[in-house]
Amino acid sequence: MFDLLNLPGVTPVDLRSSHKEITIVADVIDGEVPNCPQCQKPLYRHGKRVTTFADTPIQMQPVRLEVSRPRYRCAECAKLLTPELPFLDDRRRATARLVDAVRERCLGQTFHSLADQTGLAVNTIKNIAHDLIAELEATVRYETPVILGIDEVMIAGDYRCVMTNLATNNVFEILEDRTQDVLKPYFKTLKDREKVEWVCTDMWKPFKNSFSAYLPNAKLIIDKFHVVKMASEALEEERKAYQSQLTKDERVQVKKSVRWLLVKRPANLSPNELKALEVVREVMPGLALAYDFKEMFFRIYDDPVKESAMRAFEAWETSLPDKELPLFHSLARTVHNHYEDIFTYWDSPKRITNAYTECLNGLMKMSNRMGRGYSFKIIRAKTMYAKHARKVGSGVRLAATGVNRVSTKGGLETVEYGPHIPTLVELAESGGLD
Repeated sequence: MFDLLNLPGVTPVDLRSSHKEITIVADVIDGEVPNCPQCQKPLYRHGKRVTTFADTPIQMQPVRLEVSRPRYRCAECAKLLTPELPFLDDRRRATARLVDAVRERCLGQTFHSLADQTGLAVNTIKNIAHDLIAELEATVRYETPVILGIDEVMIAGDYRCVMTNLATNNVFEILEDRTQDVLKPYFKTLKDREKVEWVCTDMWKPFKNSFSAYLPNAKLIIDKFHVVKMASEALEEERKAYQSQLTKDERVQVKKSVRWLLVKRPANLSPNELKALEVVREVMPGLALAYDFKEMFFRIYDDPVKESAMRAFEAWETSLPDKELPLFHSLARTVHNHYEDIFTYWDSPKRITNAYTECLNGLMKMSNRMGRGYSFKIIRAKTMYAKHARKVGSGVRLAATGVNRVSTKGGLETVEYGPHIPTLVELAESGGLD
């Protein structure tokens, strides 16, 4: 029979196929009768034992390997011996090559799809993945970012802390919690923490309180999108307040025709939408006023000069009507509470935002939905150690001799920046990231 197995020490003798799996029957190649490992006396043959193992799929079907192994007994001490098969995994009823194949794929596919492909139990796939994750956590370290993005995401039933390298658009770290009790010890022990020059995050105080004492060279930037989002939310609340005064039919019409119109920037409105906006100004002047103040606030960030942007905010705040648009007044107070950190945005080298961190959050939520109850540890590993995306941007360089300096005398070192977020997006869109 043709050797389908290519495994040392065994030869296939039969093959059975069903609609669910392929079974290959194999015998151990006969050799010399060994001596007893305990008393060194000659053993004698004592029948055979058939054992079934999982092997790598053939023709997209799971494979079961039935191996008939000889057994030996010692006449002196009665010890029973079954020869070991070197191609088997030490911990599972599977070949080592199948376990290796699962290790290669378990962070890129769902456990259920791998179980269907290999015939292994879902829990076995999960255990292999946990062993791999433990190895990766012990060995993989990513380069500390110069520009660090920090955000939160709700996955696996709780808020988690997500960190990205905004200079290279790579994943940096995902922590199980976002509290100061977790974050402060993390930043205290962060390797090369003096490298961090910028931190972009939202207005949640525990983030700033956690890193400010331990990142000596870092300047905080409040993420632009979290700030302008408050202006959009203020407009949305004004729309809802106006809508609540209408009849049911009128509310439906306003929601369908006006809601998405007010979300857009004027430059993005079509000619018909511009005409519709003029109608809003005539019929709903209060709502049009809120739209104008939203746009005025957005234009602050369109200004390329910090001092001019600060004056634009002052003019915007001064022009707010005293007794109208309460949420816009609340936005003005929020800007004053975080004034320096918000306007540090204009000091940063490339107008830093947390857009890629938000993108990563979306990918993790998708992984959470597809994983049918994955634990945080699994979701984190699928993001942190995505093999193909880890290659992008990483490589070999001269060893650094100081902060942001490259030595001309030092040796070469391998640098890893973490999975490249745009590559993760491409994999997700192509179906390669389950």
